[in-house]
Amino acid sequence: TSVRAKNCANALTKTPMPKKAPRTASLKRRLTALFAIHNPHLDKYTILLVSGIALFALSASGEPHHAEFHGEKGQTYRCELHKISDGDTVVATCDKQKIHIRLAGIDAPEMGQTPYGEQSRAALAQRLPARFDLHYLGQDYYHRSLGILYDITRDVNLAMIADGYAFAYAGKDTPPAYRQAEKQARQYRKGFWAAYKPPDNPKTWRRHHL
Repeated sequence: TSVRAKNCANALTKTPMPKKAPRTASLKRRLTALFAIHNPHLDKYTILLVSGIALFALSASGEPHHAEFHGEKGQTYRCELHKISDGDTVVATCDKQKIHIRLAGIDAPEMGQTPYGEQSRAALAQRLPARFDLHYLGQDYYHRSLGILYDITRDVNLAMIADGYAFAYAGKDTPPAYRQAEKQARQYRKGFWAAYKPPDNPKTWRRHHL
């Protein structure tokens, strides 16, 4: 692995990746209030029971929960690709375990950010081979495996930013190489930066649409 790739890996080892806050507490308050308003004669225990059942159903369907990878943080594993979900998430088998992988240090447009989400997913498909290496960095809130993906020695995460199909993740610990790659992609109008109206930062888009 190149010196720059190693520096990126070291920086990302301590980088907190984007985590969507649990919605259960908010859903519980809303459901409880809803049942109380429309059923004023129900006692509080009945309201809590009914809202709890509804909450469980919503949580099960609305918040993905993925199998945890039993790997060692900081180690590299050989993986076989199964599916590319979007520009920064893939499904693969690594060390005989099928897992969801979140590319660390980058933030690709969501699929709802038409047409940029699909463009980003297609770009990742072009850059990620059927067999690749995962430098494992731990788990996120949804038990997805965070990591840097390598095609031999090429940092695929960095390539997605450099080629203009992903943002550097907006976090203080994002590697300088990733930030610089985004700056240059903007400057030279690569990928979606060539569009008349480039996509909003996914972090901002999610705040208003999810």
